[in-house]
Amino acid sequence: MNPTPEQLMIGKRLRDFSASWIRNLRDMLQTLSALPRNSRAYPLPSNFPFFDTSLQEKIHWIEVHGNTARHYGFLVHFEYHLDTTNLWSPAVWVMRSSAMSILGRVEVDYRILSDTDSPVVIDEDFVLEMMLHSFLREQPMRFSSRVVPNINPVIYPGLIGNIEIFELCTFDGVLVLERGRRMVANRICSMCDQLLPPSGPNVCISHLLNT
Repeated sequence: MNPTPEQLMIGKRLRDFSASWIRNLRDMLQTLSALPRNSRAYPLPSNFPFFDTSLQEKIHWIEVHGNTARHYGFLVHFEYHLDTTNLWSPAVWVMRSSAMSILGRVEVDYRILSDTDSPVVIDEDFVLEMMLHSFLREQPMRFSSRVVPNINPVIYPGLIGNIEIFELCTFDGVLVLERGRRMVANRICSMCDQLLPPSGPNVCISHLLNT
């Protein structure tokens, strides 16, 4: 069933107001960066972004149509999920409301989380920024990496190995932004010839999902 015009309006308003909330949180984090995480003035849970409770915000507004005004109010939930029964399942952050279900979603490849040498730090500002991209595109986002051969010795002279590229993409593979690169040793999927990141299982994602 297609959404009604009112449902489309509510979804857009909720994303817009949720995005404003996230931007305010990022601004507060910069302003209060000197505060310890356990301070009462700190705007996020001390264990954010890997928190075990829902972060909530009340969102309300008034829509005026002619001589009629209608008040809308919703509770928005910001949640973190990790399937601990599956070692390599992605870390997932979801923004949802009771009325419109999922407003934004960000997945991070667990290989990146488990890699202590990763050049990308998955911290509170990173997760908030990625969620803003999900709101902007109105699509779920996936942050992962891919490995390509070093075929440009001018940029990487004398280096033997591959290049790992860290990217945020939509679920259908459209690139949103690149976050970083690094040189990595040669590592190949045991079931095909696809290049692999330095950490994680010895098979590519496609074969991992099919085993």
